[in-house]
Amino acid sequence: MQGIYVHIPFCHRKCGYCDFNSYAGMDALIEPFIEALHREIEQSPYAGERFDTVFFGGGTPTYLSGDALTGILEHLTRKFDIAPDAEITCEANPGSVSLPQLQTMRRAGFNRLSFGVQSFDPDELQRMDRIHSPDDVLQGVEWARAAGFTNLNLDLIFALPKQTVARWEANLRRAIELQPEHLSLYALMLEPNTRFYHLYQKGKLRLPDDETQVAMFCLAQRLAAEAGYRQYEISNYARAGYECQHNLIYWRNEPYLGFGPGAVSYMGGKRWTNIKHPREYIRRVIASEPLELEWERLTGWDKVAETLMLGLRMLAGVDLAALERRFGLPIRAHYAETIDALIRRGWLERDGDTIRLTQEGLLWHSEVALAFFDK
Repeated sequence: MQGIYVHIPFCHRKCGYCDFNSYAGMDALIEPFIEALHREIEQSPYAGERFDTVFFGGGTPTYLSGDALTGILEHLTRKFDIAPDAEITCEANPGSVSLPQLQTMRRAGFNRLSFGVQSFDPDELQRMDRIHSPDDVLQGVEWARAAGFTNLNLDLIFALPKQTVARWEANLRRAIELQPEHLSLYALMLEPNTRFYHLYQKGKLRLPDDETQVAMFCLAQRLAAEAGYRQYEISNYARAGYECQHNLIYWRNEPYLGFGPGAVSYMGGKRWTNIKHPREYIRRVIASEPLELEWERLTGWDKVAETLMLGLRMLAGVDLAALERRFGLPIRAHYAETIDALIRRGWLERDGDTIRLTQEGLLWHSEVALAFFDK
């Protein structure tokens, strides 16, 4: 499979935890950005290739009008061979959508929405600098259903400042009550260059301890399962048949093509990242200058280690025999000692040629991944 990613960098406000390539207060760049994005798409050397998913992320894609978003999607459809049954996702902020906008998007072919809910608690939303209210979430989901969307994801974050297990449970239950087809339940990550990170470094941000975070993770697993959601990746849960196909491309380390400032592409074994700042991105596109900020070509065991790191995020695990056929390398023999050590530690389990994380291993995925890179 192959996917297309489109990055929309604009936001109403920069959230305290956010390290994504997003910018507030740049409305004057929106029209030049849309023009530059169309030009980048038109100049792509991959015209006519088949793609199975399209994903609009950000930033806040729904900061743009429905007409602007559908114009971009229609251009992609003309330029590339988008599969007839392609999953076409747009991230959305509950505080930046309208029914007419969503109706326009649905008619144009968008068939999946991912709402950045993060919390239903007004205090938590305020601490995160989110612009929406709990009522905005309810309204956004209602509008999405009225517009004809039958595949909705809700993003929530746990281990937030001052969050208790009881507050997290209340968030989970309210999300489940809305009956989305998919849930993404992430632990807060303190990323450098964010407001949360700087507050934490100064001792001004109180976060739940490790034991509480583990309890929150296990609670999410239990409540999601009881409600009919299958955990198929460390942070992702879906009703049967609604797993996010675009993210599966990432976790299987399959090819994807990115457009927009900061977008990452991985095609033909080469991975590259576009220049990040919207103003410089626009300038380079107009001047027909290269957009690459950095690039690398993965080969051999580096590619295998990365595929294992990503693949082990999925609860189904990784079929080592299939990887050997894919890469033509003796993967089972090469990693035999590493795998045995991780099994003894209780972080991995083996089922024939398949290895997967244990329940404890899900909590230590980063350490497991490093073991394969250190080999």
